[in-house]
Amino acid sequence: MNDTTPITRPDHFLVILPGWMGSKLRDRTTGEIAWIDFASIPWNPFEWDGWVASFCARLAYPNDQLEPFAVMDEVVFVPPWARQEHYNRLITALQQMGYQTDPAQPNADQPCAYTFPYDWRQDNRISARQLRDAVDRWRQQHPGAQVWMIAHSNGGLVARWYIEKEGGKAHVTRLLVMGSPWDGTPVAMRVLFSGLETLFRQRFDLFDIPRRTRDLVRTFPSMYQLLPHQEAFLRDGNSQPIDPFTQNTWLEDDTQRQLLLDGLRFNQELGVESSVETLCFFGRKQETLAAGMVRIAAGGQWQSIEWTETEIGDGTIRERSAVHPDADQKLPFVTSHGDIYVFPPVLEFLQWELVDRYGPAVVLSTRTLLISDDLQVQFTTDQDIYAPGLPIALSCRLQRPGQPPQPVTQASITARLTWRDVLPGDAPPTMPVDEVSTALSPMPAEPGQYQGTLTAPLVPGYYTLNATIKVTDSEPIQVQELLAVEATP
Repeated sequence: MNDTTPITRPDHFLVILPGWMGSKLRDRTTGEIAWIDFASIPWNPFEWDGWVASFCARLAYPNDQLEPFAVMDEVVFVPPWARQEHYNRLITALQQMGYQTDPAQPNADQPCAYTFPYDWRQDNRISARQLRDAVDRWRQQHPGAQVWMIAHSNGGLVARWYIEKEGGKAHVTRLLVMGSPWDGTPVAMRVLFSGLETLFRQRFDLFDIPRRTRDLVRTFPSMYQLLPHQEAFLRDGNSQPIDPFTQNTWLEDDTQRQLLLDGLRFNQELGVESSVETLCFFGRKQETLAAGMVRIAAGGQWQSIEWTETEIGDGTIRERSAVHPDADQKLPFVTSHGDIYVFPPVLEFLQWELVDRYGPAVVLSTRTLLISDDLQVQFTTDQDIYAPGLPIALSCRLQRPGQPPQPVTQASITARLTWRDVLPGDAPPTMPVDEVSTALSPMPAEPGQYQGTLTAPLVPGYYTLNATIKVTDSEPIQVQELLAVEATP
């Protein structure tokens, strides 16, 4: 039976840590934004090559002239890493829960939430020490208050290092991690080996984005700290495991190899122990990079990696790595890595954990928030970027768990595509963009399989795809993805 006895909320303040690429960086002297000011992208496509070259040169690490100053407030579209929502939606939700955010002079009658932007390129140990200093300053404004943290993705590594290695366990009492890996992600290996597939928009791909971004991220210490270090995820053509840390001919020089070994040491030293109450939020049912087969040429040089995906993850972090072994609560949601912190059921759960459980007795129905134990959902699109006017193929597979799984044939599935934001370097549309929607139909020849088609809007931009899945005797499930519509270069 649930205990509905109200308890007193401890005096506390929140600290919000964004993930990789989740903090803005600017020039310390001029204030010019390096990551990322979309308004600085030229409208003239003939100037884009020069802009991309300048962008990569400035962002290369180390560059102590850059400093973090705010969390990202714009969409970041960088496959295969993530399609990432901005963090202001989380900040707004916390304000609606009664928190004052980043106050210069805190109101003693209102709880506070502070954002911690950090240089996500650098060694996470450095970021953790900077977090320690920031928490010490905030504690002076809130004497005796507990510290609660919400950390997304790489921000979870920063928070955990601070707690376990920099004395944070003496002050932090609750840690809420969202899509944060304890054993890295193969996506980090893919980006380090091949670079990004897309940088913000498809037309930039004309300017050698994979090579340029590969060379760029290989200068970032933090990216090596996101490599899996326990599970063998690479194999050769004979199915023999390959250790990227010891078989390191895939890197170009000793500087990169030192960063690689230091990334391994970071994770070995951090471990998986949790000294504070930890709630682990993780996404599921998204196609996620899981393993790779390495093609090795004569002389031991790596030629290519052929990647495989499974649906056991959030699109970036595999479920195994996202579920922290030492967490007090392990909370699954049908959502992706780049929007778990703004996913409505997650925000509802935060409302309970941060506010409602300390007020009038309210029993939270986790059935409406977590994945139903009696329903398995896989909702997919056939790609990330679509040309205007072309079809967007939608697919959904529904099953009841069992041996074997039982297909669900009587479901109602609707999908709608809504305007999200302008593409970098484009002018805003002059007219409102209409929403498009469709219903997915069951496939008689494949029980449990549903398909449908939307037509990509004629207006280029970022769009949000929302799907609602209704099955008798189950609460509706919401699935959300970020897509881009852009003409092929």
